[in-house]
Amino acid sequence: ANEPYAAAKDSHAIVVCTEWDEFIKLDYELIHSTMQKPSYIFDGRLILDHDQLMSIGFNVFCIGKKPPKNQFLTQSPL
Repeated sequence: ANEPYAAAKDSHAIVVCTEWDEFIKLDYELIHSTMQKPSYIFDGRLILDHDQLMSIGFNVFCIGKKPPKNQFLTQSPL
């Protein structure tokens, strides 16, 4: 299924709000390479490997976890 990859293409952000295994197993390096930069991922279920995502280049935000100090302010294009 190519739908998650097509949906992420040229976007700035991904929101994951499910615990389905198919979202854990996606190729996030490929996804990041097709997204606009800066790229954000919001993990609403705490199912993803946040360290790996940050090493790829994602700005990672999670429900139930405090972000690093001023992360959004220093990364935001606004």
